[in-house]
Amino acid sequence: MRSHLNEAREMMAELERAWARGVSTALAEVVAVEGSAYRRPGALMMMAADGAMHGTVSGGCLEGDIFVRAEPLMEEAAADGGGTGDGAALIDYDLNEDDMWSLGLGCKGRIKVWVRALGPESPETGFIRRALQDGGGVLVTEIPVGTPSGWTPADGAMTGPEGLERQMAAVWDGAEPVFDGSLYVRAWRPPHKLIIVGAGHDAEPVAQMAREADFSVTVLDPRPAFNNDRHFPEVTHWVMEPEALTLAEHPEAAGAFWVVMNHHKDRDRRTLRAVTGLQPRWVGALGPWQRTAEIMEGFDPDFQERVHGPLGLDIGGDTPYEVAISIVAQLMAESRHRSGGSLNRRDALHA
Repeated sequence: MRSHLNEAREMMAELERAWARGVSTALAEVVAVEGSAYRRPGALMMMAADGAMHGTVSGGCLEGDIFVRAEPLMEEAAADGGGTGDGAALIDYDLNEDDMWSLGLGCKGRIKVWVRALGPESPETGFIRRALQDGGGVLVTEIPVGTPSGWTPADGAMTGPEGLERQMAAVWDGAEPVFDGSLYVRAWRPPHKLIIVGAGHDAEPVAQMAREADFSVTVLDPRPAFNNDRHFPEVTHWVMEPEALTLAEHPEAAGAFWVVMNHHKDRDRRTLRAVTGLQPRWVGALGPWQRTAEIMEGFDPDFQERVHGPLGLDIGGDTPYEVAISIVAQLMAESRHRSGGSLNRRDALHA
């Protein structure tokens, strides 16, 4: 799943546009999934009374019905002035029913969707705005109707309702939102950080696809003629040698995914040596494993075990674009604790 924080940012932008038009709005959110479903808990969709919609909570089969169910909530909010818009409903969709609405869906899953009217003065709106400003947050609320409470990094140590700190910490660390039948705990997390070392032409599609896959991308390379916005748009540029990078000056490097693709053995060696002290979350190196093993001779054995090589999933790619697909697919799988294997004959897509 893409970054919840980026999805919330998009939703809030669309909500603000609708409020500027003077129309009431609603937000739909997947809160629980059993079996197979297109999207996971935390997926969002906004709706406006003038018919505007943004986002998706299914593969397109439920959105129309959700909008119909949201219309009376938005009408009620408009009648009340639209400021707080606190009407809400919890909808249970059983997609095991092949003849649901005579559409023959048969998706073999069951999902719960929380739909609520949302206005510019709603307590939840206030918290989302604060989370966007503070770089994320964790929300706890009773659904369908409840007063939200929450935490953001600006608050310091994580605190919350008694007995829920563990669930709050888990969703902030990457677990799916938790719904126990009444209380809902979900996080808006920032995207995963990816540092690509090497600004060669084959790194360009990796950066592009990784951005589209919702990674926050940085390119580390000392050559300004290559490491620039023309070759790598919409990324952060660290134009320096790898050993010049320190957590003291760039604490945001901690916990990053690393893709080492310098095509230069000495620079690869110096890069991997530097990464040992930068608290990496995951490290992958381009090229055959024998080359990478030679580069890491004398390194700490535990670090050597953590380095993945060759980079990418086995899809038979050899062009820069195909290799980039295999690399970013592996990054997506690793960031979501997946094997990257085939889905063939699997009953639940996200099991």
